[in-house]
Amino acid sequence: MTEIEILRRRRELVLLSAELQRATIARRLARIDANPARVALGCAAKVASRPVLLTLGTEAVRLAVRAYRRRAERKRAPSKSSQP
Repeated sequence: MTEIEILRRRRELVLLSAELQRATIARRLARIDANPARVALGCAAKVASRPVLLTLGTEAVRLAVRAYRRRAERKRAPSKSSQP
């Protein structure tokens, strides 16, 4: 065997090893995604994030109420200035 043939074989073995590692990682990731404990943790994370959504929704309502009050004050202001 020449040195080039040896290098080619080593290259083939390295590529084969990389393919096997990718397949192993893909299989492990698939098992993790299907794991019931992970599904339960995902649900718990969604529940924990709901207070953040509630907070954002409350803040949006506050902004809307402020905008409504400002608009109402602008409408009242011209009528008060016309009386004196």
